[in-house]
Amino acid sequence: MFFQQYLSMKYILVIFTILISAYARRKPTCHACIHSVCYSRELIIRGFKLSGQLAIDRTSNILYFHYRHKRKEVTGAFSLDEVKLSILPLNFTFGRAVDQLTRNLYTSGVQGVYIYNPFNNSTELYALKDKTIWNMQYEDKLYYTEFKSKGLYKYENKKSIKIPELSDYQIDNFIIDRQKDIYFMSNYTIHVLRNGSKQVELFEDEIYYMSTDRNGIAYFIQPYTRGMYKINHMGKLSEVGAFKKDSVFLFVFDNENNIIYEGNDSSVYYLAPKLTKCSVTTKGVGRFRKKIISTTDRRIREKCCQ
Repeated sequence: MFFQQYLSMKYILVIFTILISAYARRKPTCHACIHSVCYSRELIIRGFKLSGQLAIDRTSNILYFHYRHKRKEVTGAFSLDEVKLSILPLNFTFGRAVDQLTRNLYTSGVQGVYIYNPFNNSTELYALKDKTIWNMQYEDKLYYTEFKSKGLYKYENKKSIKIPELSDYQIDNFIIDRQKDIYFMSNYTIHVLRNGSKQVELFEDEIYYMSTDRNGIAYFIQPYTRGMYKINHMGKLSEVGAFKKDSVFLFVFDNENNIIYEGNDSSVYYLAPKLTKCSVTTKGVGRFRKKIISTTDRRIREKCCQ
């Protein structure tokens, strides 16, 4: 009797072990936990030297980026819906921004800003033919910064207008959210010029990568902790998740608010949501910050115009 019970218990234990192993194999890998949802990553491109901004046409869910292939500079348009890469009739590009109403792509070359029309696959010079443009965002009009020059500009009525409150800042990156607040990185810290204000405020004394989602809400990723934050109703950072291992360098949101990002391994990934809940809390370690600042700054400077 005892021997039979022993065999029965052993049999149950084996079955239980098999079920646990099968469940573990089926359980999706969470490369990121955002808003309590588990995301796995899908590779878009790897093995090429990437440069410049990511930009996305949310109407057609097309991602724009630039890479070097066999000594040739290539600007690609990747359809997230069709999982298809197309090559644009452009040479070297760095800054990129999309007008979500017209779907036109604005992009900067070694000098000048060009406009790409996706309907007829054509490109023409738009403006600033003697300027080297660093970053761009289209928000009712084109906003941009010049390489190795201070300040932020807007281009309208065929004129460049410098935003006076930002004239003394060397701006490495910037975003404009739905409140028309301007967040920008200068001297390794994040500042904000709020809509209607004449005074720049110190926002965060750390490096963050920045983007806006399809609703114009500002999001931030801290490169060391890999934590992800957004602006809450109080105008402060609120943690919404984190990346498991990947260090995010640039990121954008598609038309369903899923994230596409460039990692520090020079690959571009798409985050696909899974039917799995998750939770995460990140904590920064201040004594490592200066090392990250120097590494991040070097990575930014290597991206363009050496």
